[in-house]
Amino acid sequence: MSIEYDTSDIRNIALLGHGGSGKTTLTDAICYIAGSTKRRGSVENGTAHTDFTEEETKHGISINLTVARAEWLGTKLNLIDTPGYLDFFGEVQAGIRVSDSALVVVSATDGVEVGTERVWTAAGKSGLPRMVFVSMMDRENASFDRAFQQVKNTLSSDAVPVEVPIGTGSGFRGIVNLFSNKAHIYKPGDRGEYDETEIPEEMLDTVASWREQLIETIAATDDELLEAYLEGEELDRVRVLEAMSAAMLRGELQPVFCGSGESGRGVRAVMNKLVELMPSPADRGPVIAESKGETVELAVEDGAPLTAMVFKTTREPRVGELSYFRVFSGSLKSGDTVANVTKGVNERFSHIASPDAGERREVRMLHAGDIGTVTKLKNTHTGDSLCAPGKAFRLDSIEFPSPDIAIALHAVSRADEDKLGV
Repeated sequence: MSIEYDTSDIRNIALLGHGGSGKTTLTDAICYIAGSTKRRGSVENGTAHTDFTEEETKHGISINLTVARAEWLGTKLNLIDTPGYLDFFGEVQAGIRVSDSALVVVSATDGVEVGTERVWTAAGKSGLPRMVFVSMMDRENASFDRAFQQVKNTLSSDAVPVEVPIGTGSGFRGIVNLFSNKAHIYKPGDRGEYDETEIPEEMLDTVASWREQLIETIAATDDELLEAYLEGEELDRVRVLEAMSAAMLRGELQPVFCGSGESGRGVRAVMNKLVELMPSPADRGPVIAESKGETVELAVEDGAPLTAMVFKTTREPRVGELSYFRVFSGSLKSGDTVANVTKGVNERFSHIASPDAGERREVRMLHAGDIGTVTKLKNTHTGDSLCAPGKAFRLDSIEFPSPDIAIALHAVSRADEDKLGV
């Protein structure tokens, strides 16, 4: 049985970006550093943790939405790795629908691209707090300054760096954390471990300018913090982080990080801030549902009425149909009977599990806000709203793109059904 996590200790994070920006590599690095997987995967070699289907390993790109799990600082990170190519944008929309925040990945070599703009807009439309990770800092022609200026000019004028790189390309060897005002110099290896040291002398003026901009930007979002700053008080780090988190939740500020998923450098800092800055499911506010023609608000807690949604349906050999779902309010125990409000039928949720890419661990119970899987539902598919029997809570469904063409595939025989993905 997998460990259960309370709502306050869950983070549902969509990893978004243009194709080839490094989302899957970053996801792989987070899971490796957290210990979810014992080996480093590679998109190029077809061994990435979240690109495990035959088509993905063959083509070297993400095609499907995949949920990976990392446990960090006592918190469960549900990492929703989404495809970057616009052909699969429906998977992105499904991932955004069940996420509470977004980590947008921008390549340090290619900068903001068409896909970056589209996922940024989609995440903003859904009200998701966003962080930016400038990836591939160790690649030739990488430029943090250029990538950041594109983020600020194209995506959001409220973006602000919380760290700056030490070196670039093959000379990328560390970052300066603008919160702690210390340098992180990376050790050899692929786990992103570092020594905390003083800031290199040649960077002191540059760092002082960036840090002043960061503190001023955060203080401007909080009246009490701004007053303390103007009076010359030394601002407490915890207080600054709380103000930044609140500003992110209101969409007033987006922190920018940098590093390399491939080498693991800069990844630990991002993992820490995913826990410290990103909201838990309860922090996003109540669940909005429709019941008998009226709009109702449900608390994101175990004691509230159950609401859930299936956001992905697939088929696996020897398993059959596999449904991914999120519990929005209430809780769900293995063996519970659940009402499918969309279809008007009841389903038994036997052997619910916590997903981690191609693997699953059975759980006794999923708390409010968590993500799970269940097999062999008879009449339930992607987008269906679920609640307790006798209730009629319906959630807003997933806004899939309108199709340009529709094609139906049918298995010739029962033996061929397992070869079809749903």
